[in-house]
Amino acid sequence: DLPQGSDLNTCLIVIKKISFMASSIRDEFERFFHSNSMVATYKPMFLKALLDLGDFRDDEGSQWVKDDGDNLVVDLEFVAARFIYYSHPLYYKFKLKQQFGIMTVLSYKIFEEFQVFEPKNKVSKKEFCKEEYKDARIRLIKDGISKTVFPLLLKDCNIYKPIKKLKMFTFSKDNALYVKQHKNQLTKALNHELSLFLGKFNNSPNIPSKLEEKQKRPNLNKKDSIENIKIQNSKCFYCEKPGKEFAQDHFIPWNYVYLTEKHNMVPACVTCNSSNHDSLSSKNFLEKIIVRNKKLELSAGYSESSMRSEWENCRLGYHGENKKLWTPKNTTK
Repeated sequence: DLPQGSDLNTCLIVIKKISFMASSIRDEFERFFHSNSMVATYKPMFLKALLDLGDFRDDEGSQWVKDDGDNLVVDLEFVAARFIYYSHPLYYKFKLKQQFGIMTVLSYKIFEEFQVFEPKNKVSKKEFCKEEYKDARIRLIKDGISKTVFPLLLKDCNIYKPIKKLKMFTFSKDNALYVKQHKNQLTKALNHELSLFLGKFNNSPNIPSKLEEKQKRPNLNKKDSIENIKIQNSKCFYCEKPGKEFAQDHFIPWNYVYLTEKHNMVPACVTCNSSNHDSLSSKNFLEKIIVRNKKLELSAGYSESSMRSEWENCRLGYHGENKKLWTPKNTTK
């Protein structure tokens, strides 16, 4: 805001300063997006964490951000909590690799090393800022962030200043204002970079949607649900138990396909739907659903070969090549 009574020259100086600061951080982000220097997900993850410095809640790490005049002084625990937040669903829910080869990124290793983590963790920034995750945050900072992305990212995107001998940095309030104003666009751009990178070594569909923080699971429409049940003669697709009400189950798990499409939906009784959960069903059910799909009116994008390919890719990259495929305990003939 301009002070009251400011003359024209003062106004122009302030406007030029604001324009320069916006141009500077904008240029740095553009330089990052053209750098093509990613060998893991650390850099875009770090930048996504910085985007929160424009608008975070008190219970999302305010204890690690101090006001220092024109700058914010930020402890790397603020960043580490967000690394955990962004990585948790990639590891537990979507089972995506974050870098080439057999090496495992440190954010994944801490999920295996610290008992505080589990698939059913409440995934929120507030949750991972809690004291019970402190040891995991410190380990991530000490052996990962401070040694790699913290110094290296500056070569591609110089928008913060490390404080020597401390695991802290300064971030100007002008930059904080810029990321607040452009958070949606920058988040989409960073997620795009992440999805392109992850797609190079993850045979997993719909990665861009899996990177979105708000993830909604749509239901199959009522008309198609009724048709699927009718074709199945009002029986569970898996155990063939007759019934009146069925869950609409994703035959190839939702967390893998991340789409709700008619050809992949089957009626399941409560027992089978609960037992199957997030597992891939055995191959005899693949043959069964392919036969079933021939009776349905499906979109032009569906084919028997694509269904087989998606099932196999899910088996290898998501379910687990050596893990037993799911089959119901009891069947009714």
